[in-house]
Amino acid sequence: MDTKIPPPVVLLLHMLASWGLVQITGHFTMAESLKIGGTLVLSSIGVVVALAGVWAFRRHNTSVDPVHVDKASTLVTDGVYRFTRNPMYVGLLCLLVAQNWYLTSPAGALAVLSFIGYMTRFQIKPEERFLLKAYGQAYRDFLGTTRRWL
Repeated sequence: MDTKIPPPVVLLLHMLASWGLVQITGHFTMAESLKIGGTLVLSSIGVVVALAGVWAFRRHNTSVDPVHVDKASTLVTDGVYRFTRNPMYVGLLCLLVAQNWYLTSPAGALAVLSFIGYMTRFQIKPEERFLLKAYGQAYRDFLGTTRRWL
């Protein structure tokens, strides 16, 4: 099951789960301007970070296909990759956090934690195993200097 479900699908499933949790547990009240403003800020950060990751891969002419990690032809460590090894996943996570901010339900944190756990186990760790085999010491060095998430 490793790297078989595209990350955007995983995000959508977690967004649905989060919405369902709100229906069961309810939500709290927040000023509409704070609710919308926070959602826009978090969503914007997510989109910018994810697109920066895609752009870095495109600049290095390597694959952005997360289901077929073996198509990667270059180890990218510059740009946004100096701050996180997984900016595209961090971007998706920001979108999920933005949705939960908008829904104003603490129960949404369960979906956020589930997303992080699922992505780490079924997407990131298999990618890391491949990259370690493919790039050896260069990837080990990258592991030592750059965090997995943030």
